[in-house]
Amino acid sequence: MKKFLFLAFTILLFAASNKSIAQDIHFSQYNAAPLLLNPALAGMNNCDYRVYTNFRMQWPTVSAGNTYRTVAAGADMSIGKVTKYNSFAGLGLQFYLDQAGALNFSNYHVDLNFAYHFMLNRKGTMQISTGLQGAFNFRTIDNSKATFDSQYDPFSGNVDPNGLKENFGRTRIMFGDAGFGALYSAITKRDDNFYFGFALNHVNQPKISFRPNGDVGNERLNMKITLHGGSAVNVGKSGRLSLLPNFMVLVQGPSNQFNLGFGVRSLLGSNTKSSKTAITVGMQYRGIFHYGFYDAVIIAAKVDVKGFSAGVSYDVNVSKLLPASGSVGAPEISLMYQGCARKKPRPGHCPVMF
Repeated sequence: MKKFLFLAFTILLFAASNKSIAQDIHFSQYNAAPLLLNPALAGMNNCDYRVYTNFRMQWPTVSAGNTYRTVAAGADMSIGKVTKYNSFAGLGLQFYLDQAGALNFSNYHVDLNFAYHFMLNRKGTMQISTGLQGAFNFRTIDNSKATFDSQYDPFSGNVDPNGLKENFGRTRIMFGDAGFGALYSAITKRDDNFYFGFALNHVNQPKISFRPNGDVGNERLNMKITLHGGSAVNVGKSGRLSLLPNFMVLVQGPSNQFNLGFGVRSLLGSNTKSSKTAITVGMQYRGIFHYGFYDAVIIAAKVDVKGFSAGVSYDVNVSKLLPASGSVGAPEISLMYQGCARKKPRPGHCPVMF
């Protein structure tokens, strides 16, 4: 475990020392997009397979008509789970589309994830998971909607739509990238559970510039380091109520953030051991390291019913953008279903995440 933590810390320092202007998408309900969070989570679900989708809209008051929109979807399944606690594999596929700004910048991304989950004891209460990710990206912009300095009249302030425009060189780019991740999770004798993981994305640092020539053409997508963890601690003897502290740290060149969250989960029904119905409410605080450690307060809630999970959250902006945003941030919705290929669920544990 000490070696695992040392490796994660070393990668964090290495990623923080790199410089880039590119930044990945992010969700406030990051645990509801498991393959985006960490490829080591592929196949780690409550039974045999899992499907999910996420939608986020950001800053509608700041960029009227050019709202930032992100939609994601994914599916993964376990491979080699049998009727006893044993190591097994996982396979997952994920897609997302991110659109932003006046030029309708669109980022299409699809990735394939493979993970292996090593059981560390015969009871299946401790495991280390490792995962690999390969991805394909397609990006476009609408150059016809761009305006440049040469089109502005400095005296009248008007824009000449027929004025001289710059040439981007290309409006479409395609590239591949790769990543990997690891996660340690365990269940205690009191049925409390905890987990800690890290992931490293874009290890090949692909070129992403729409201008292929010159120094600008050498712009690369910087590596991204993700550290995340949390636990589910039962309160009282009934096991009906659980406390869910969690965190996430993202570092990608000069772009970085941290999330600190806390949730309360309540099981419903007379039998808490077999109950699949629960309500979870909580809050998160998201900070930006180089912007005074503040960005947004996130209010979230989730309902679990017989394998189905539905979550909603809302970001209340508290950053320097506040005068323009009016505290309006980002609504977000997540849906997930975890199912069994057989009537009898196969053993294994999936950490309770919120």
